[in-house]
Amino acid sequence: MSLLLTAGLVAVVLAVTATSLAALLVLCVDGEQRRRVLTDRHHLRSRLRAIAPYVALLAAILVVNKGLQTYIVAFSYQYGIDPTALFHSIEGNAVAAIQALFPEWGTVYFAGVYVFGYAVLLTFPLLAYLFASSTRPLETLVAAYGINYAVAIVCYAVVRAYGPRTYHQRSESATTVSHGLIELFPEIVYLTSLVNSQTNVFPSLHTSLSVTVLVVAGMTHAEFPRWTPVAFVLATSIVLATMALGIHWMVDVAAGILLAAGSVLGARSVVTNDDGTEPTRHAERHGATGDD
Repeated sequence: MSLLLTAGLVAVVLAVTATSLAALLVLCVDGEQRRRVLTDRHHLRSRLRAIAPYVALLAAILVVNKGLQTYIVAFSYQYGIDPTALFHSIEGNAVAAIQALFPEWGTVYFAGVYVFGYAVLLTFPLLAYLFASSTRPLETLVAAYGINYAVAIVCYAVVRAYGPRTYHQRSESATTVSHGLIELFPEIVYLTSLVNSQTNVFPSLHTSLSVTVLVVAGMTHAEFPRWTPVAFVLATSIVLATMALGIHWMVDVAAGILLAAGSVLGARSVVTNDDGTEPTRHAERHGATGDD
């Protein structure tokens, strides 16, 4: 029954994400941009070839993470450090205080944005940047995703930390933190267990990936001005949700923000070194040769 409910949740997430992507594509991507790419198959294929190495690297990192998940968790329990008590000593009951700031309906909003908004935030720019004047934004975003995951895998192997909602069960000194996400979407426990561990807390990957999208959205604001405020609302809400739902400490969130900044800087360096030229819409319209 749990498996059936989980499959139902996945189906709902996919449906909501697909509907949101379609709406955002119309809202945030200019019609001329869409027509220019979709009507030129050679142009589209050249773009897909250009980003293929970055996508392949990201896929390899995700496959390695999934394949070695059991070993990573075992290594973490055997050799990793547990700084959970240190995190609590640094910030005290800040997460519980953050939860107290929001009414009950706030939990519903944060749970929804944590599950559905996160999926939309991470996938839409992958689609939107196909229509950018060059492949640079898409290459940068995919490379940054890969760096985020690669660094997080290492951190999760070395740092075995528990989130606030788990720590309060282990320490009498901690103020009780509610389990809003689990209460609203109990199936999410099984779903996340397939790709995650309860000790994968530091840094907050939800935070780092969300902030990564926001930073790249800011970099592409001139070309996609309507996407930037949407990305800001979603990313900010997701970062708050990680604490409002008792999943992450403020320390985790701060580390996630730093990871995002480092990932974007690293990705820009990789993309620049890989291809020093950036084809522009002006060049394409005047018959410039070569792939993006």
